[in-house]
Amino acid sequence: MHHWSSLALLARVAAAGLASELWRENSATAQQSLWDPFVLGLGAGTLKRETFATYVAQDAAFLKSFADAYKRAERKCGDEEAPPLQARCRGDLKELRAAVEGELKLHSGYAEKWGADLGRDFKPLKATIDYTSFLEKVSRDPTASAAEVVAAMVPCMTLYAVLGKRLEKAGIEEDNPYREWVETYASDEFWEAKEQAEGLLDVLTPHGCDRCGDLYAEAMRLEHAFFAAQDVASDWIRLTSSFRARLEASLSGASLRAGAEMEL
Repeated sequence: MHHWSSLALLARVAAAGLASELWRENSATAQQSLWDPFVLGLGAGTLKRETFATYVAQDAAFLKSFADAYKRAERKCGDEEAPPLQARCRGDLKELRAAVEGELKLHSGYAEKWGADLGRDFKPLKATIDYTSFLEKVSRDPTASAAEVVAAMVPCMTLYAVLGKRLEKAGIEEDNPYREWVETYASDEFWEAKEQAEGLLDVLTPHGCDRCGDLYAEAMRLEHAFFAAQDVASDWIRLTSSFRARLEASLSGASLRAGAEMEL
């Protein structure tokens, strides 16, 4: 993660907002998630049934931790000096937590459909434990501000929204068993939720945020590790070749360069 000088950070944040700036700084990691074999398998519809079932269970555990972190962040909103900002902070976080709880209901439906184990036999993967432990540590830290907790959570919202849009743009076949997953995260409703989260980070950090950059970068790294931990077929390159060609064709040349920014 690049450490900016105070003046450089203020200038860039004033021009675009902290959420947008941090996305650009970490979009190379987002690129890794877009081209991850698991994500490509979702777009191609070639994932094994048991792989998706495992992912659903792991993601449900993550979302429970995500909702808890939102709740803890709400309690930190009182630290803001301006009452209107306190109200905006609490209101947005409650709405975002409600959206996560809605996602959890969706996952319950997925679990029933795909046979995912959400019960006592559930075993979290190391990547799931790493991510949920990170969220718990940040949100429970008495020295962490609401802005810092939000910075640790925004990457999930932004990345999923962008992945959904990118996969949908590449073209999802009608018989793709994971079409519903793509459509959920490509939806206008989810895009609005990610913009609400980004907007909240921006209003909470009008003068920058010393720790937010590192927290955002770590969350984005953990997102990719979460995808990379899912099991995929050994011949995933062959299975996803047609979809990868469509995905490449749907993106601009700049978006394909190694380390290039992945535009929103």
